[in-house]
Amino acid sequence: MLEKSRSKKFRNHGVLVKFPKKKQDLRIDLPTIGLKTFKQCKIAGLKGIVVKNKKHVFLDKNKCINFANKNRMFISVI
Repeated sequence: MLEKSRSKKFRNHGVLVKFPKKKQDLRIDLPTIGLKTFKQCKIAGLKGIVVKNKKHVFLDKNKCINFANKNRMFISVI
């Protein structure tokens, strides 16, 4: 999805929202974000990522935060 969303028209105006689906089993299948997700968001021109509190998996959290800070992106937990 992120590869298809690259558009110069909407550059730096989008946000990735990673919420679980309504019928998703939260015991075994949570939305996951990691460094690869942040790199793809940067390439797609997105400003940041929004995740739901305690309903996601965050891989390499410190690396992701450093990458987001260096690239002026945000991480929002709702």
